Amino acid sequence: MTIPPLTIKSHPRHLADVRALVRRAAAEAGLDEQATFNLMLAVDEACANIIRHAYGGDASQDIIIHATVSHDAIEFRLRDFGKQVDPSCIKSRNLDEVRPGGLGCFLIRHAFDEVEYNTRFSAGTELRLLKRRG
Repeated sequence: MTIPPLTIKSHPRHLADVRALVRRAAAEAGLDEQATFNLMLAVDEACANIIRHAYGGDASQDIIIHATVSHDAIEFRLRDFGKQVDPSCIKSRNLDEVRPGGLGCFLIRHAFDEVEYNTRFSAGTELRLLKRRG
């Protein structure tokens, strides 16, 4: 089942809409509350990273989120049109460091089975997040 895509502007106030989309997709997939929370946190963090890093805080840019639920997985695709980064440079900080920030990549990789950054576009990135069911 494909849920209609959500397009938001790159402002944190729209992250509630993103979390609602993730909750809806997780409900369609029959995920429990803990798995749903983990996915919501991870997708929220991914969008916050797009706002901060790809768009440099410019709140007027688009983020498009696609959600698909199949018999064996739930998938999100987040598309931005901002600054690209080399996917090999995207990593979490050392978890032993006690300081705020830098845990987004850890949260995303913990919540999803597959995390892929596609930079084949002339501008922007598509982040593919896949969680297998069961």
